[in-house]
Amino acid sequence: MGILKYKDFPKWLDKIIYTDFKAIFEPHPQDVVYNPDQPYEFVKIYIGTYFPRSYAEAFCIVNNLLENEKYLSNIYTLEEVNILDFCCGTGGEIIGLIDVLQSKMPNLKRINIDAFDANPDAIRFLYHLIESVIDSGNIRIEININPQGIFVSSEQELSDLVNLTNVRYHFIVSFKALNEFVQHGTFKNKNVYSLISSYFLPLLSDVGVLILSDVTTKLNNSELFYPQVLNTGINEFISSCKNEFKTLYPYSCHFNEMICNGCYMQDVFTVSHSKKINDVSKVAYRIICRKNFADAIVAPHINYSCRKNNPLADKKSPYNY
Repeated sequence: MGILKYKDFPKWLDKIIYTDFKAIFEPHPQDVVYNPDQPYEFVKIYIGTYFPRSYAEAFCIVNNLLENEKYLSNIYTLEEVNILDFCCGTGGEIIGLIDVLQSKMPNLKRINIDAFDANPDAIRFLYHLIESVIDSGNIRIEININPQGIFVSSEQELSDLVNLTNVRYHFIVSFKALNEFVQHGTFKNKNVYSLISSYFLPLLSDVGVLILSDVTTKLNNSELFYPQVLNTGINEFISSCKNEFKTLYPYSCHFNEMICNGCYMQDVFTVSHSKKINDVSKVAYRIICRKNFADAIVAPHINYSCRKNNPLADKKSPYNY
């Protein structure tokens, strides 16, 4: 299979979202910049508009990672998987991740999920959604979810959240949420992506991955784009972590992260559902893991392209290898 960029929203999930939960498809990009205090009616719009995109992003990103046979062989026989989602929202990426894992890992029997978000209505929806997914019979896995409404407004609160965990995770994810901390200056002058990496990467299992994905728009009142800030922060942390962690994907970042000053990158995914055909989502993301694992997974002779080496390359070139 080639690199997956398109995903049909499953009909059974479409029914749950748009029929059972009466979600509304109504794009309001100017309203989703800050979500913790949004009311329930907005959450219904968010579910109907952005949930399918997050589902498709997670499904495609992890599916493409699983195309690496060395990576797949390390998790193929697992019967239990632990997932942590920071700023989970309504959980589109969780369902996308679960769906692709079930399709690729035949021995998988149990998934444990720790999901954290500040919006109680989003958390409530996610909890009931998981129940509906299980009842639908389309994902036949025992799922333990412990969603908690936690508002993180300081580094101390971030530390407290991390200290709530007591397992090693196979997947830690955060999708299109960290930009909110950047916008509101939550962590003052610190790079949010570097900070989040420093707190969550130590929670990974030996074969675990951290997936940080975010929007590709420009920061308010700045000439910088979020992918540049994301790459700068992750590169800075990896340079300081004494060879403990390394980028697994995009492969171009695996080879260039020690010399890259934070280039712009973008990947484009498309999802079709009952409310819109070919709904487009543009994101930038990095997948990071323990260095020994990354070195064992990425072949040194792999072909890759990067804007660091070719400034005239297409904006999504880091993902075209």
